[in-house]
Amino acid sequence: MGLPRSEYVQEDKVGVYHCTTRCVRRAFLAGFDSHTGRDFSHRKQWIEDRLQFLVSIFSVEVTTFSVMSNHYHVTLRIRPDIVETWSDREIASRWLTLCPKRYRSKKKPIEPIEEQVRNLALCTERIAELRKRLGSLSWFMRCLNEFIARAANKEDRVKGRFWESRFKCLALLDFAAIAGGMVYVDLNPIRAGIAQTPEDSDFTGIQQRIRIWKQKTSSTNRESLSSSWLCPISSKDDSLSILPMSEEEYFILVDKSGRLLRSDKRGVIDADLAPILERIGAKPDAWSETISCFEDKFHLAAGLLDNLRKFADQLGKRWFAGLSASRRVFEPLKS
Repeated sequence: MGLPRSEYVQEDKVGVYHCTTRCVRRAFLAGFDSHTGRDFSHRKQWIEDRLQFLVSIFSVEVTTFSVMSNHYHVTLRIRPDIVETWSDREIASRWLTLCPKRYRSKKKPIEPIEEQVRNLALCTERIAELRKRLGSLSWFMRCLNEFIARAANKEDRVKGRFWESRFKCLALLDFAAIAGGMVYVDLNPIRAGIAQTPEDSDFTGIQQRIRIWKQKTSSTNRESLSSSWLCPISSKDDSLSILPMSEEEYFILVDKSGRLLRSDKRGVIDADLAPILERIGAKPDAWSETISCFEDKFHLAAGLLDNLRKFADQLGKRWFAGLSASRRVFEPLKS
């Protein structure tokens, strides 16, 4: 069942969404194309860099991502509660940084000057519109996809579509769905057979998290440490955390889940993994099925059965695809 995103993406509420965008005709426009012999792998870095830039502008957080040769996945958390705290001047400054009026060269925009920021901040109606845009999932994805498409078309000296017409979007309604969606995204290179371990999975959120974690645990100079632009797995501030587990527990979850997907490993749930899954409402005996076929099983939303039913009620629907899958792979949390 297809629905306009505006009907189920509630941009006035904090929510987590799994988004997928594919290249037109699923061509290898961001990887090595064996048919033409051309290598476009450098474009994967474009996508990662653009994600990092957009996170600094929007009140939209990236929980994880995975850039493949002909598509990418990104899990986003929209934060309307944050954008509402920004002053009119901050909204103006962020928007002018995103859409600069002047450039030193075609690739180097000039930072907005005080007069530009001040004049825009005085336009009350315009600021109200921009505030909505800077908290919008659709605008975030638009500013990502359009930027990459223009750069790629310019490099190829062609016109026309680079991405398929719409990005797919799946609402993740609870911790079980968020964990399943994130692990599914982080393990994409392993599922595709182009990486053996999470730390070797290039252009993924899990690889970046592991690298920074290793820095923090091995470095004695805290001032020189780099920080991740990804949403923290856990934090002292619960509003910042994305999952009820530590970063180390998430690494265990991804690592042991990746072993389940490898053909040379037995698909048995490790004893260390089961308690983590049970805590978030995921059935250990169905976890392999969850992370290997996540997109195929859920369409508009994923989550515990009760949450899916509430979601259907909100949309005025009696049923939609994914309810039977939810019953099979997730279970009610124990009180």
